[in-house]
Amino acid sequence: MIWFRRILTIPLIIICVVLLIILLPVSQVNDTAGNPGFYKDQLQKADVYNFVYDELLPTGLDELESGHLSDIPIDTADIKQEIVSATRKILPPEWIQDRLESAIDTIGPYFLGDTDRFTHTVPLIDRVEMAAKVIKEDIIQGDVFADIYDDGMSELAQELHENLDELPFPISLSKPDIESSLKEVLAMEWIIPQLEAAIDSIMPYLTGDSDQFTVTLYTEDRIDIAADAIIELFAGQETYDYLLDELITPIVDANLEDIVNLPFGINLTREEIASAIEEVLPLSWIKARLNDIVDSAAAYLNGEADNIEVAIDLGERKAIALDVLTELADQKLQALFYSLPECSMWEFTQAVLSLPPDTLPYCRPSGVSYQEAKDILGLDIAGSIDRIIGDEIPDRWAFTDIDLRELMGEGNEDLLDEARQWVTEGWTYTDLDLLEELESNEEETLDDILSWIEGGYILTETDLREAISDSEEDLESFDEVRHWTGTARTWLWVAWLIFFLLLLFIGLLGGRNWRSRLVWIFVTLFILSLTFYLTIGLTYSMLGDPKIDEIKLDPAEYEGVAALVVEKGDEVIDNIFDDFVSGMKGKTLYMMVGSGVALLGITAWSIVGSRRGNRID
Repeated sequence: MIWFRRILTIPLIIICVVLLIILLPVSQVNDTAGNPGFYKDQLQKADVYNFVYDELLPTGLDELESGHLSDIPIDTADIKQEIVSATRKILPPEWIQDRLESAIDTIGPYFLGDTDRFTHTVPLIDRVEMAAKVIKEDIIQGDVFADIYDDGMSELAQELHENLDELPFPISLSKPDIESSLKEVLAMEWIIPQLEAAIDSIMPYLTGDSDQFTVTLYTEDRIDIAADAIIELFAGQETYDYLLDELITPIVDANLEDIVNLPFGINLTREEIASAIEEVLPLSWIKARLNDIVDSAAAYLNGEADNIEVAIDLGERKAIALDVLTELADQKLQALFYSLPECSMWEFTQAVLSLPPDTLPYCRPSGVSYQEAKDILGLDIAGSIDRIIGDEIPDRWAFTDIDLRELMGEGNEDLLDEARQWVTEGWTYTDLDLLEELESNEEETLDDILSWIEGGYILTETDLREAISDSEEDLESFDEVRHWTGTARTWLWVAWLIFFLLLLFIGLLGGRNWRSRLVWIFVTLFILSLTFYLTIGLTYSMLGDPKIDEIKLDPAEYEGVAALVVEKGDEVIDNIFDDFVSGMKGKTLYMMVGSGVALLGITAWSIVGSRRGNRID
């Protein structure tokens, strides 16, 4: 009878083996994937929070610098450590860990089917305030800002240098010259308080303390410095040539014909007259007039004057130019005089008596020089030049804001007035300007960001479901998985209860008394635990490890950030599977140790009972 009962234990033992094959991995899945603490432990074990700042962010900045991700104007290599340090202060690893672990604790039960709703809030206002503080104290006021400033000025100088061809006249300026002038006008000592004031103006808008903001940039004190820089940059030959072409030549063109006919059959072309005027206008004189124009424009921009009007005195220069023209006309008249045929003095005198005004006789007396003939004829070339040309050229010329607008080119007529308003009232940028620049969807995004900062970023099951899928079928499948996951976790203890009840039945069938029945129970449990402990270890080392290596990515195939992420991902995969297998082995080890201790206890109980019986006998 006892052997029949013991034979009946065989199918029960087989059922126990099958149950263990199912229960061990299922229970371990529940203890890992079904346990929010497991994810938190894995993140800490992989040191993900420090990994972000120690490796990932520096490598990402290197990629930015190399141009793989973005062509930013700042050399991040020089300020990489400062950027990492500032980011660590704004989003400390402890804060990231706390927020992520809180999210796992809140969202995890929803995935596991333990709850149908969740609300997770990430407070952001303190991080935004910290960001403003770090930017002002560590970046703007720190040594790193000098590098940022130099890179920014260099980039701006490069852009201006590339756009020199958009000026109304060609000019050869070097990038270092432009950059040096920019640093004078936009000095770092001036920019720093402007940036700090801008941050202070925007912060109440970001944190919800105000529904508007106004950033004002005051440039009035920059105008005189900019005027000096402009004069320094543009006081070259190209500007000289341009001003002559645009200022002097138009005056000649407007007042004189193409050819100016003078007495005695000589004439001067418009080009000859303009050339004579240019000859007596040296670069120093033009530079002085440029100074006057720029200074007047600066006064206009600063609001010190209601218009631009520079009166340029041409009288002295015109007189010298007329002398040059007189000499030129005299040379032409002399050549014409010597081209006349020679005749006697009597013939010459007779010709002069009947000579029409402002004409030459048909011959010249032999032996009489040109100067002697001029005295005889009473030729006044200078008077003719002054009357015919000098009277047509103004003694004064005015440069006004109208002229400046014309020089600025078509389409830029209003730019001067806008610049004057910016200087006198300050350049302002408000929340309305920001909204005008945004598209409708971008405006909605801005509203969302502002609400997140003010009230925290709120994530609910509705947001999660929208992110998962828009399909009702997909969401139903998702809910079904959640339902069965929750059900399985809820009733998992029943499966273990069945397992231990089977062990109890094995003991009842295999033993003759309570002591032997307990031995059957714990021996069976010990053997099963030992078998599974060894099997799990061997299977994982022989089959599991190679398979895991196959699914892992090779970091050598990637570069930069991608390589680091892959390497860290492989580390996490190894940790997860190691912990999963260790957990199953741990469960079998606990059962093995527990059953072994129980057997030792039963053995000790038997020995003590046997000795006690002998004493009684």
